[in-house]
Amino acid sequence: MSYTFELNNERKDANFVSGKVNGRSAVVEIFSAMTHGKDLAPFGKKADIAAKYIMELNKKADSGDTVAVSELNEIRRFAMEPILMQEIKLLSIYGNYKAIGYNESCEVEIPEFANVDAKIQAAGQDVGFPVIRKHREPIATATISGGYAVDYRKASLGDMTLENELQDQVRVQIRNRATKYVVETIYKAIKNATGVKYFCEDAGLTKTNVDKVIANIRRFGKPTISGDYALISQFNGFAGYNGITPSVSGISDAIMNEIHETGLMGLYNGAILSEIPNPYDLSKLNTTGDNFDTMLPTGIGYVIPAGGQSPIYIVTRGGLTSFSGNDVTTGEMLTRFDMEIGALVAKGHEYKIGAIADTNLSTVE
Repeated sequence: MSYTFELNNERKDANFVSGKVNGRSAVVEIFSAMTHGKDLAPFGKKADIAAKYIMELNKKADSGDTVAVSELNEIRRFAMEPILMQEIKLLSIYGNYKAIGYNESCEVEIPEFANVDAKIQAAGQDVGFPVIRKHREPIATATISGGYAVDYRKASLGDMTLENELQDQVRVQIRNRATKYVVETIYKAIKNATGVKYFCEDAGLTKTNVDKVIANIRRFGKPTISGDYALISQFNGFAGYNGITPSVSGISDAIMNEIHETGLMGLYNGAILSEIPNPYDLSKLNTTGDNFDTMLPTGIGYVIPAGGQSPIYIVTRGGLTSFSGNDVTTGEMLTRFDMEIGALVAKGHEYKIGAIADTNLSTVE
């Protein structure tokens, strides 16, 4: 699975830069300040020097100087990377997250219980007890990409009004695509598990099957059910009750008030209901072509117990890498930023996370 867009004459910017700029350089901080429209006065004389340098790079880039393009992208990378990595760390809500370097082995350490015979025998019997052993497992990575076309002419005149918007766009693209990759990887691992698993997939959520998953996961800890609004909102229909008269049924006033205020119940059978924000992907239409597609599958939900060791492992390898080139389709000069991300569910531990799916909504093949 890969989330990329193609460039003609692709150039890795790191191979064409001077090497004089790093994440602590004043020019990076001043570039960020210009991008956000902040006052440059606190930077003193450095501000004029850096601003002039940035505008000159944009002027050269507008004339087709590929070295200037690479130098600008390196500055952008240093400006964006710290913010993006903080956002990517939010993926730890699904499990264990670790950032590794480009030159580090792409594997994770997974603890597991093993029953080992006791060395001392009790009277008339052997005593077994669980111990924790660890093993290392390789984790495959996918490339997540985001990018944009830059108006170098406008920036060469000191107008950076679009730069902040474009950088935000890249961060949102990579963050959302990384979340999609993780969500789909977890779902496939649980669905395809051959051992014990707590999973149900129906055409529309059914109370009976969902309750079974919740009951099983609850033994590991108080569960939280997370998913798209279209999935989570179906729990509203599970909240009926019978009144004093057998023929009277409905929903309690407290729950009705909660639904009116938020559109969702907060709790169901002791499980917390949590909506995962799922924005539209404005670059892609849905299968019927009458609306935009969503960034995440709308038909997948997870039942996650509080506490305990999560079987989900997520890594990012290195940081951002930038590339320059021309769009395959339009020929327009683009900048692309790549990030490597990997996710796995420890084999044999899939039962620690429950999954529910509505095939009437979008799922994963």
